Amino acid sequence: MSGRLVFVCGTLLVLVQIARGEGNYQPTKNGRTLVWNNHPKPGDVVTWSGGRDREGYARGFGTLIWYTKETKFGKAAFHARYWGRMVDGKFEGPVNVHAKRTTRYAIFIDGTRVTGWTAGAAPSRATARWRTLVARRHAISEPEAPAAGPSFRRSEDRGHESEPHESIQDLWSERWPTRDIDDSLRLLALPPRSLRAKER
Repeated sequence: MSGRLVFVCGTLLVLVQIARGEGNYQPTKNGRTLVWNNHPKPGDVVTWSGGRDREGYARGFGTLIWYTKETKFGKAAFHARYWGRMVDGKFEGPVNVHAKRTTRYAIFIDGTRVTGWTAGAAPSRATARWRTLVARRHAISEPEAPAAGPSFRRSEDRGHESEPHESIQDLWSERWPTRDIDDSLRLLALPPRSLRAKER
């Protein structure tokens, strides 16, 4: 029952996403597993030889084979064979592709190819490059820390003190007129020491 439900929901999702022109999850030919399709086209067929998680998404290392529209003989035409690691039905890390008697590799993040295709199978250093790209992407997406307010501490690089905190006694000593106001309001209402004219 759950396999049929996944297949029906996946098929509906495919049709909606194709109409919108966006990538989407697509069920494999046997209807058991969901994989990500960045550029869905009518007639796309896919098989997956790896594992899957509890929700039915492709997981772990395996081979993904894409077939395009059916030929006039009723068979789907081979498009390409991919080998790599899946996370939540999407390729993650270095991925090899075999098509037209050639092998190439690229790096994927969250199902999207982030590098160009390079001739040959993915070398071991491709994993280090993938980690660097992921770290860079996370650094860019992290929000910056809020800016610090003004500091009234001693500046080490200039060797002088920035403006000190004022106290009520400082205001009284400068002979400000006495009014019936709370001391805290007086501090808020009066201009800072640097803006007050010096007496001669």
